[in-house]
Amino acid sequence: MMRLRRAFAVVALLPAALPVSAPASAAAERPGISAVPGKAAAGTAVRVRGSGWTPGTAVQIQVCGQNAVHGSADCDTRRGVSARVAPTGVFEAGLTVGAPPADCPCVIRVATMPGSGAGAPLHRTVPFAVLGHPTGAILPEIIPVQADVVGLEVVGSGGWGEFFGGVPRRTLVVRIRNRGAEPIKDAPIVAGWGAGREPDVPLDAPPSGVIAPGETATYRIGVELPAASFGTFVVGGRYAGSVPFETSFSTFPWGLIGANVVAALLLLFGVRLTLRRRAVRRAAPRTRGAIAFAGPSGPAHHPVASRSPSVVDVGELLAHLDRTAAPGGDPGHVDRAELVAFLRSRGEALVDLDALDRFLGERR
Repeated sequence: MMRLRRAFAVVALLPAALPVSAPASAAAERPGISAVPGKAAAGTAVRVRGSGWTPGTAVQIQVCGQNAVHGSADCDTRRGVSARVAPTGVFEAGLTVGAPPADCPCVIRVATMPGSGAGAPLHRTVPFAVLGHPTGAILPEIIPVQADVVGLEVVGSGGWGEFFGGVPRRTLVVRIRNRGAEPIKDAPIVAGWGAGREPDVPLDAPPSGVIAPGETATYRIGVELPAASFGTFVVGGRYAGSVPFETSFSTFPWGLIGANVVAALLLLFGVRLTLRRRAVRRAAPRTRGAIAFAGPSGPAHHPVASRSPSVVDVGELLAHLDRTAAPGGDPGHVDRAELVAFLRSRGEALVDLDALDRFLGERR
């Protein structure tokens, strides 16, 4: 009996002793990243892959020092690249290794872009060795800056070139005020532009320098779009990793659009004119020859006045004149009365008989 009770006790304790593991689906949904190779020198390339990320979001990939404990302040933002997460939750991008602004230990940091629809900002890191880069102690984590965006606008235009499909160029002007009691030194500025709702194409931002307490600094970031771009574009980013800013602007190459519309109208007009000419040619009567009358001042041509399909065959007319010519007469002259009688015998021929009578009467 005692043995049986001990057996039951052991069985009862087994579930508590067994390790509890998360479901495989939950583990698969956790965002992760990898880099191949795991170490490289500045100027070389590395392949970064991710899985388990929210589909459709945009992520930014950077090489960072200090294990990126201070966020993007430790990262090489100038060589950072962006990628779009596929519907399967994966992404892949090539990254050129640069020298981060902080000492190693180094990592590759992947973070969601501002406003990319991923909810709260999310980032992951993977250890990475930058060959030849100095290594130092990890400094304490930086306290978030106390700053506000007090001005944000897009200025400039591409002029006539942009009006006819040239490269649109703008300048994003950001004004940051330090509302804290301590200076803000070299805080990173991450900016980008996008054709949709997210500014997922990186822009080159200037160094932020130092902002004294209570002072305001102005930063100008160049924005250049592909040629013939049209529509509304969003530009934005973050200052010091925690101060977001975003705005938008529009560009429309009206000159190029108008030229295309005019070209289409001219093409349509040309097609209609061609079809109309063909219709006129098909409807016009066909004549087999022209009749010329020789007079003292040379040949005189008279227009056809009748719409009748009857015609006078030139060969038949000449044969008739030869038959009726007086013996020994001048071959350059014909008997007027005989010519009129012959033409009238043909009925409603394609000859203006009244004009012919007047022509012959003037030369009697």
